[in-house]
Amino acid sequence: MKRKLSTKLFLFSQFSILLIGLSLLGALHYLLNIQYQAPTSRYSTSGGPVTSEPRSLLISLEEPDDNRLVFKSSLLISGRTSPNLPVLISTESEDLVINSRSDGAFSSTLELREGVNTITVAVFDVSGDSRSETKTVYYSKEKI
Repeated sequence: MKRKLSTKLFLFSQFSILLIGLSLLGALHYLLNIQYQAPTSRYSTSGGPVTSEPRSLLISLEEPDDNRLVFKSSLLISGRTSPNLPVLISTESEDLVINSRSDGAFSSTLELREGVNTITVAVFDVSGDSRSETKTVYYSKEKI
């Protein structure tokens, strides 16, 4: 014996199947797009009040001035950074590693070669982040 399906029940069942199918497709689309999204920075500049990434590691080289002409072979290198961090002072001829003091200050004397001396001072923190600053000093044995 065949039962006749009413029009209302038929339309309701078709509409229910359509809604369930669309819901499943929407969920699948959502899950696949979440998986392939590019990670966003914690300090995003789009849509927030933060306009640049915070810099917890800083370096400020106070001595020497850039493009300085000196007539002595020894030169004082000094500056400030975060406390108790290794500081690398590097030239074409030598590398020197010192530690910043508890107030963040550092200083050392460096022997210059005659002519152009490029001095790079870099600091490194425990997370592997680094900052550097470069100065050029000209050393002449003869006063001009």
